Amino acid sequence: MKRFEHHWKDYRWIDCEAPSQEDLMQLAEEFPIPLQALTTCLDPEHLPKCEFFEKSLFFILRHHDVQAKPKAATMQELTTKLVFFIGKDFVLTIHRSPIPCISEKKDKVPFEQISLVSLVKFLCLQTIKSFDAPLDELDSKTDTIEERVFSLKRRNILREGYMIKRKVSSYRKIFKFTTDIFNKIPTEVELSLRDLAHIREPLEKHTFYADDIHEEISGLLSLHLSLMSQKTNEASYRTNEVMRVLTVFSIFFLPLNFIAGVYGMNFENMPELKSPYGYFFTLGLMALVVTGITVWIYRKGWLKKDEI
Repeated sequence: MKRFEHHWKDYRWIDCEAPSQEDLMQLAEEFPIPLQALTTCLDPEHLPKCEFFEKSLFFILRHHDVQAKPKAATMQELTTKLVFFIGKDFVLTIHRSPIPCISEKKDKVPFEQISLVSLVKFLCLQTIKSFDAPLDELDSKTDTIEERVFSLKRRNILREGYMIKRKVSSYRKIFKFTTDIFNKIPTEVELSLRDLAHIREPLEKHTFYADDIHEEISGLLSLHLSLMSQKTNEASYRTNEVMRVLTVFSIFFLPLNFIAGVYGMNFENMPELKSPYGYFFTLGLMALVVTGITVWIYRKGWLKKDEI
């Protein structure tokens, strides 16, 4: 375990990185904190939560993990936990991996005189602001997908759009649970309404931002599916038009081929073969058949073009 500790006049800050079970047992003996809360606080599946003990406050925030993989989409994959135990004269923070805002504050506290409330507020604000860059990246990717939806480059839109939707859904859950935490901050921490407003303002902004991205990407995916369906319908329509033309032509030529086939058999007992007017009679019969078929097809409406 990496332990950092700094004392001020009225309180001290202790930061523990990657503690073991033995380290947590020692912390339970050192601070008025239930051992069960300490031993379970590093469970990676924990969501942001808040609990009140007799002499301390316990809450968990999720900080964006700078080491998250590009394909990460769940809350546990995208974020890391930052655990707070706050008493009247101490602030205890616990986390598994290095967190930028913690490291930044460690370098500055020897030269600062800040109150317990200010320290807690700073760490909370920086935790919330750690989602600035990820949300901007998702917004940029959403704009890119919007451009591709209306262009011919539609490859992998569903896969990429679904990944954006999963990520932003995880962020929305984090912001929702974090908002619930700051609605339950007890009087022991003594955060004024002004301090709470400073924390809630960026949180509400991120919540709105995430909701907007979620709605936009959901609309784009629906629009993409609609356009693809329309494209399929247009292709099917063109195929049907081709089949209709071929069918109309076959209706004309089938009876003509039948007549030509009959008189092409050249039997000796076919009187029309020796008639001087047989050729013209056959052509006239064919013209009459074509005229009759044309009138019949027109009345059926098969020559009219369907609208889509």
